[in-house]
Amino acid sequence: MDQKLLSQLKEWRKTTAQKEGVELFRVFPNKTIESIAQIKPQNKEELIEIKGIKEKKFCKYGEDILNMIKGNEPIIKEEEIEKPYTVSSYLNLLNDSLRQIKGRIQGEVTELDIRSSYLFFSLKDQKDESILRCFMWRKDYELCGISLIEGSEIITNGVSEIYKPSGRLSFRASTIELVGEGALKKAYEKLKEKLKEEGLFAAEKKKVLPEFVQRIGLITSSNGAVIHDFLNNLGKYGYKIKFQDSRVEGQIAVSDLTFAIDYFANQKIDVLIIIRGGGSLESLQAFNNEALVRKIANFNVPVICGIGHDKDVPLASLCSDLMVSTPTAVAIVLNKSWEQAINTIQKLERDILDKYQNILIIQKHRLEIIANDLISKFDFIFKKFDFIKSRINDAFISLSYKLEQKNKDLDQFSTIIFKDLKGYFEYIGNYLNNAEQKLRTINPLRQLELGYSIVSFQNKIVKSIKSLKKDDKIDVRLKDGKLNAQINKIIK
Repeated sequence: MDQKLLSQLKEWRKTTAQKEGVELFRVFPNKTIESIAQIKPQNKEELIEIKGIKEKKFCKYGEDILNMIKGNEPIIKEEEIEKPYTVSSYLNLLNDSLRQIKGRIQGEVTELDIRSSYLFFSLKDQKDESILRCFMWRKDYELCGISLIEGSEIITNGVSEIYKPSGRLSFRASTIELVGEGALKKAYEKLKEKLKEEGLFAAEKKKVLPEFVQRIGLITSSNGAVIHDFLNNLGKYGYKIKFQDSRVEGQIAVSDLTFAIDYFANQKIDVLIIIRGGGSLESLQAFNNEALVRKIANFNVPVICGIGHDKDVPLASLCSDLMVSTPTAVAIVLNKSWEQAINTIQKLERDILDKYQNILIIQKHRLEIIANDLISKFDFIFKKFDFIKSRINDAFISLSYKLEQKNKDLDQFSTIIFKDLKGYFEYIGNYLNNAEQKLRTINPLRQLELGYSIVSFQNKIVKSIKSLKKDDKIDVRLKDGKLNAQINKIIK
């Protein structure tokens, strides 16, 4: 992206918007200006392709833009040179310039007028009686935690502007703070006593820190050594840190700090940490702000404040759940439970190893006794085994001899038995053949071959008509099959 061209385009847009009495985005939005500086179109077709530029805008501004891209100054038409500013557009031009000048002004409060949503006051220079009219929103005033009275000396931060309906110059204050160590000390003691009476510093209101913190919400300035000291001293115990950058110097830091606390109210954290280096009562004004102190006291998780101080402890530290003097001390507090846990684990590890070794020695001694006992018992068993083995071998030899004799006896006996059995089986065969012939002769089925039949009723042979009656169903067995019949008539 051509940064020089981008700067030139922005300046041209600002001048054009002021002349036309419109907001900057009405000429071109930022994205369109950035696209022009990046693409650097050389003609109408390329320029119109950029989002935010159409035919109408090209007719109005296209020639100026192409001239700037080519390194030429925008063409100023004669009628434009002679055309005067409107009152409104000129005041817009002045206010745009005035808003770029941020002021930090010290003076005496006069003409104080506090209303429902805003307040007016004047600041008077004690040397030459110069007067600056000031305006402040009520919510910003209450956030500062200071009660203005006429005659008090303050420092205010803000910007000047011209109120268009009246044409009057005023200073729009965003913060106010008391001037002088005495005034600050007096306000500090007064607020401290008030909060103490309410019980905001009471020990019973302190929330207990989780034993092993992991999720940390951190509020401090990203500039300076404080955040590096904290992170460098934080142990490597798996911490998950969510960081919110905030100013921490002076009364102007109140809005940043309250915004950061509100942000963490909706985050899942174990502890909220607010840290900054040492400083005077004046530089620590934000941490003695009533609104900020109450937010810390009512926060939903424990709050640790590590805020350095010369003499008086900041009220934010007093109302926190744990206060320490430095960011490094905060890291030490967070590490403590983890370090103790690791030390405990290491001690337990040593104890376990010592006990394990003692058990090993005892068990080794027991095993040696058992092993020696087993060896002696096995020796006895093996000797017994050898004796029994010898007797078994003798028994097998004797049994083998006896079996051989019995085998010879069986051979002789089987010859006799089989000879007798053969004659007996021949006799039995002849007897069975004769019985078969007789059975064939008297077999009732043989009669069926001669034309006879067998009648049965309910699986019983029918021998008489007395066992039947009309309509009974009977079975008739013939030589080649069976008939199912029904009795129509019985004739005696």
